[in-house]
Amino acid sequence: MTDYKTSNNEGTSEDDFNFEEDETFNYADYKIEDWLSFILFWLLALTVFSQFVSRYVFSAPLGWTEETARYQLVCLGFLGSCIGIRNNSHIFVSLFHRWLPEKISKIVFFLIAVFNVVFIASLAFFCYQIIPLLQIHKMASLPLSISVLYGIILGSLLIMLFRSCQYLVTHRQLLLTTPQRKA
Repeated sequence: MTDYKTSNNEGTSEDDFNFEEDETFNYADYKIEDWLSFILFWLLALTVFSQFVSRYVFSAPLGWTEETARYQLVCLGFLGSCIGIRNNSHIFVSLFHRWLPEKISKIVFFLIAVFNVVFIASLAFFCYQIIPLLQIHKMASLPLSISVLYGIILGSLLIMLFRSCQYLVTHRQLLLTTPQRKA
């Protein structure tokens, strides 16, 4: 989380305009949800492109592409949420914590992290309960069960739950540490 309490807004320096930094590609910077999202994004792009070509070039639309693209987009949204939770860049309201003392602000963010874990765990539990009920329902254009889609959503929710628990443990450690007072 970056706000005025933690950011350095003392003005610009020459380093702010140095565009020749050596940023090397490192595979360790990318986690499983990044790679799954990358693959699914390009599968979605190929699906939409094949729909476009078949409809407007050959005047013979492929029926399966619309439904598949819709489901791929849903799965991509859930995988993107995993990345947002890992980076702690999901949407939140940061109005009142700016005026709160630091200790109370840490407590508020810890409680929000606990709420996130409980909420995502309940979503995963309900998704797990829905999967067997949807086993008999098939997709309209493909002979696949809708439960496959919910299985991917459950996997995404489990990744989100894992990342939220990681954040909760980190935030708990920050809550327990007391800042050093300057003499």
